[in-house]
Amino acid sequence: MQGIRTRKGSHRRRDPIESALRKPPIVVDQGLSELRYLILTQGLSNDPDRDFCTYRPYVWCILLKVSPIQSNDYLALIHRGASPAYSKIRNDTFRTLTTDISFQRRVSETSLIRILNALAWKQLYVQGLNVLAAPFLYTCGSETQAFALFDTYIHTCCPLYVKPMLDGVHLGLKLLDTSLKIIDPILFSYLKGKLLTAELYGFASLLTMSACTPPLNEVLVLWDFLIAFGPHMNILAVIAQLLLIRDSLLASQSPMTLLRTFPALQAKKVITLAVSFVPKLPEELYDLLVRHTYDETVSDRIKAL
Repeated sequence: MQGIRTRKGSHRRRDPIESALRKPPIVVDQGLSELRYLILTQGLSNDPDRDFCTYRPYVWCILLKVSPIQSNDYLALIHRGASPAYSKIRNDTFRTLTTDISFQRRVSETSLIRILNALAWKQLYVQGLNVLAAPFLYTCGSETQAFALFDTYIHTCCPLYVKPMLDGVHLGLKLLDTSLKIIDPILFSYLKGKLLTAELYGFASLLTMSACTPPLNEVLVLWDFLIAFGPHMNILAVIAQLLLIRDSLLASQSPMTLLRTFPALQAKKVITLAVSFVPKLPEELYDLLVRHTYDETVSDRIKAL
């Protein structure tokens, strides 16, 4: 297999995902299935010279079926000037992932302002969009590519999460409670006895697809999985994060002190647990998880559970 030359002049072997990207699939759906399987079982590899996955943007483009957009389309939005949401955007951008040094070094606040302001000409700016935009800007080599992925992701995969009242997020929180009750009834009952529901401890994690929980390099691994298998899996990822601190929660008289800030994200452990939860859920409930990010009828169906 042909290798890749590193900055130091040595060669490394292409990983399975890189190799899969280089060969044209005979059947598109088959190629996507193979890519998803490799993401789940192998994961994307970082460039050893940069501690960064250089081909991640291309994987995300394939999974989201995003073609390169003309830079003129993005520039046209920028040239419209400050959107009605500009002041609100400026109030959010300076506090986006402030504790992540790699993000602060790689992504300027000016870039984040531009991409959010461009989006605000297409839809109402809502809470959480700054954090959702951050991984795309960090990952992509250009603002144009980041905008195309960001715009496609929120409007195709989770449009209800960016409605003015954040309808999808609130539906997801109800589904999180229902799912936790099935997956771990003891933990659910203990938290409920402390008057703790997902609305109190899970809002930020659902709103941002867990991007609010550092470190960012682990968030990107989780997002590879979420983009490959669907944003609904973030609900199970949040439950997985709860189960990783289950003993501490059950031993605490004030579990909200632990839930106020989740521990550092461990993406591979979270993904493994999240996948293991799927067979435990009734088919109807899992269908609601899948559809709650984009189907407005889920709200009525949740009431019937």
